[in-house]
Amino acid sequence: MLGLCLLASSLTVAGETTVQRQVQPGDTLWRIATEVRPDDSVNIEQVMQAIRLLNPQAVSQSDLNQLRAGAWLELPGRQLIAEQDAKAAQQAAARARTALRASLAETQEPALPPPGLAAANYAFISAVMAPAAAEPEAERSEPAPVAAAAVELEPAPAATASAHAADASPASAFWQDVEWFSQLNLMPRWYPQTGLQQQAQWHNSVSLELEGYWQSDDRSHTLVFSPYIRWDQRDSSRHLLDISEAYWLYYGGDWELRAGISKVFWGAVESQRLVDIINQRDLLDRPDGESKLGQPMLQLSLIRDYGTVQAYLLPHFRERKFAGEDGRLRLPMPVDTSAALYESRHKRSHLDWALRWSQQFSSLDLGLSYFQGTAREPVLLPDEQALLPYYPQLKQLGLDAQWILGSWLWKTEAVYRHTAVEHSKALVTGFEYTQVGINDHFWDLGWLLEYQYDSRGLESTTIAQNDLFVGWRLALNDAAGSEILFGLMQDLDRSQSRSAYLEASTRLGERFRLRVDGWLFHSRYPDELLYWLRRDDYIQLTLEYYF
Repeated sequence: MLGLCLLASSLTVAGETTVQRQVQPGDTLWRIATEVRPDDSVNIEQVMQAIRLLNPQAVSQSDLNQLRAGAWLELPGRQLIAEQDAKAAQQAAARARTALRASLAETQEPALPPPGLAAANYAFISAVMAPAAAEPEAERSEPAPVAAAAVELEPAPAATASAHAADASPASAFWQDVEWFSQLNLMPRWYPQTGLQQQAQWHNSVSLELEGYWQSDDRSHTLVFSPYIRWDQRDSSRHLLDISEAYWLYYGGDWELRAGISKVFWGAVESQRLVDIINQRDLLDRPDGESKLGQPMLQLSLIRDYGTVQAYLLPHFRERKFAGEDGRLRLPMPVDTSAALYESRHKRSHLDWALRWSQQFSSLDLGLSYFQGTAREPVLLPDEQALLPYYPQLKQLGLDAQWILGSWLWKTEAVYRHTAVEHSKALVTGFEYTQVGINDHFWDLGWLLEYQYDSRGLESTTIAQNDLFVGWRLALNDAAGSEILFGLMQDLDRSQSRSAYLEASTRLGERFRLRVDGWLFHSRYPDELLYWLRRDDYIQLTLEYYF
């Protein structure tokens, strides 16, 4: 999404530092909320609710998505957003959409241009007079003289009127209402050491993502289309031509229906995503699994007093990709993804399904989920010269909880997994404590501590079986939106097994953002996964350009 143009001033609201932004022409509350949203652990409605809470004077009361041009907004931070009741925010948005639909239904059809008046003149007058008509009577100013002058212009020829009629067609109106966002990423990555298989130290890549967004006038229908392409200098396995998202979303008041390709986030913790199972991970982009591939789905969400219930049908499975022979972060043997094996005879066409219930009790967010279908993490079976991915059928029961207590944020995720050959349990639990305004600055410093457990031990597909994660998140709350996150994971059973990562980002003007990502892997135990990554420490610079 487009970067925000922020003013370099800030204040403290509800114990948290915020920054200011001026509403620009074409801005909507939804669009700004998507840019402010810290991550997928909070929904768009919570972000919108937090912005409305801080800026009641800037949000239209008749259409909660509309903002007053030129107004200054106080942008909320992570803590204030998380404090908003997710269900209440969704219901408020649903009520606003229902009220807007009702008001539109009562509105008379717009009058046609008066005879003899050029269509272009009529459109110009309408554009000039529309803002004044929306203002309270006491605040209206006299009509601009230019409007009267426009009326006296010569009538447009018939050709112009015909062109106007063509432009007014539904298809033309649809394309005019589509908002497009583009993001180009340049991503040089440097490994201090050559790989175990003598892979190169420099790996450069570039990616391009487009996003088209359209919403109907009554806000009930939304269309999103987002293609993505990635090219890598060394490893052809990292090449990707994909559709990240392409879906239709219908808001029906207290229910929603989504159909197409989309991304879903479940969970609360920082160091490892246990319950988040809908989408396949794109490990070739990020080793922590934060990047996802789009998943074809049909999703029904019901917003009720007893909680939000979401049901998913997942008709097509997407396989996990692995680094090629010339790629980094790879195992000692290549993975032959062309010979993938499945427990189900339907293979990738197996119909997976999932259910999730979530509710907010005061300051406690609670979620229960169930998934049944093809496991997203394959078991790697040794063959003669390669490893073959095998995808078993999986039943997973998940729990995620988040409790806000002042400056403390307590988090837990737990899962129980069942396959034909094993039963396993996994847990991640811990907290994040935020210090607001440290060192007499507007900086916020978060302290993170999480414990990771997996009953599969060394047979786990992750590097965390009995580990401790500690981290620090520094938000500078400046005009550039600068933030730094550092995390360290230490194996509690083996002192010489650990990993660490660094994430930092800052905005460079209105159209550029610079990101720095780094990973460090250390292990002296050949029987664990981390050992085979010990020479793959790297640092990556990403220059994002929005246009």
